[in-house]
Amino acid sequence: MSNELRKKLHDLAELCDNTSDPQTKAIIEAIRLQTAVLNERLFSIELQVGALTKRIENTTG
Repeated sequence: MSNELRKKLHDLAELCDNTSDPQTKAIIEAIRLQTAVLNERLFSIELQVGALTKRIENTTG
């Protein structure tokens, strides 16, 4: 996870903790969770691309 994304997730968590309105809190928490899921998916894609790149390099080099 990038430091920038980590900071954004931290900021969203703080915002959620400091919000008294339950509806706003639910929306912020949903955004935070979706962002975390997206980050996990992006990380998985990054790993797959890295593995594919290695295989291509090994077969062509």
